Amino acid sequence: MRFNDSSSTASIHRALQNWAPSFVACASVLVAAIAISAAYAQNDIAQRPYVPQHVTVPADRPYVVGPDTVFVAGNDVLIPLFTKLDARWAQVEPNVKFKKIMMGSTLSVEGLVSEKSAFGPIGRGNRRPEVDQFVQRFGYEPTYLKIGYDSNPNNKLSTGIWVNASNPIKQITLAQAAAIFTTGGENGDITHWSQLGVEGDWGPVPIHPYVTRDTSAVLAMIDEMRDKFGGRPFTPQVEWMPTEESAIDAVAQDAYGMVLMDYWNNVAVMRGVMTWKRLPDLGPKIKFVPMVIDDKGTLSDGTVEGPLHPMASAIGININRVPGKPLDPWLRAYCEFLLSKDAQEIIGSPEMRKVGFRPLQPGEAAEELKKIE
Repeated sequence: MRFNDSSSTASIHRALQNWAPSFVACASVLVAAIAISAAYAQNDIAQRPYVPQHVTVPADRPYVVGPDTVFVAGNDVLIPLFTKLDARWAQVEPNVKFKKIMMGSTLSVEGLVSEKSAFGPIGRGNRRPEVDQFVQRFGYEPTYLKIGYDSNPNNKLSTGIWVNASNPIKQITLAQAAAIFTTGGENGDITHWSQLGVEGDWGPVPIHPYVTRDTSAVLAMIDEMRDKFGGRPFTPQVEWMPTEESAIDAVAQDAYGMVLMDYWNNVAVMRGVMTWKRLPDLGPKIKFVPMVIDDKGTLSDGTVEGPLHPMASAIGININRVPGKPLDPWLRAYCEFLLSKDAQEIIGSPEMRKVGFRPLQPGEAAEELKKIE
């Protein structure tokens, strides 16, 4: 664009003078935002690469099984993840090696109680009986260091809420689910569909909540579900079903039913995943309800591709930390490694995401680090 007269040029000069302060203000805000972001990245351990500390293991520890080698017992679901983590750890701290037996989450605490395991990888939260067993032995609770999440094992949908496919509900919050399946919350119980914003003929109808009883080692998941809801007791309105399959069957045939379910697949037969006997006829009659943790959260559809689901199970390690005493330097270094950028990038890699694992959310690594300080 060209300006051929002095009046036009003067107008442009005046406009620039008026606009300049606003530009400076916006630039200042942008610079401040960048500075805050940089400071956050510097202070968040999950944003920083692990710095080798050249640690070694004291030879007198009961879990030492060879030169520079410690024994570790834990969960088999975590084998593909810890194979990758161990390979990276060997690059940065070659003087501490691991001999692992990964057969189940129960070994995580049991190995610590026996003092034969240095730490315990676990694919969920601790069960109350496990914590009690540890407390009985040592007089204090194990330290659970969360390192990420197991949201979609075997590509199944996340732990969450299922309803009949005819139900018009679009989404649910974690607090609403808690008020349906447990009782005694500060905002009262939710018992009817109208309380979830469902209108029309559905509104005044009672919700029929279903939960699976403790069969086939489901108790751990039931405990974890209840913990997600604040630890309150289940409501008397819950109808307890003998198996997961019977619970999902019930909702497929009950228009007003809602079931709290462990990971579930209603799409196709998958290798390594229990086949739902009634998948062909009842599969299309159920739907997963997207969940958001609160009004400001991100809605999750429970899939591998979607955002982390509010009910996703934590994964981590149990350690035996005596209150008031520091950890052995090598174990503290290993915990810092698991929370560092090195490990979190492995947990969040496309390969691990396909297995179902997710890294910690922003700010969580810093909170976990406090457990070992």
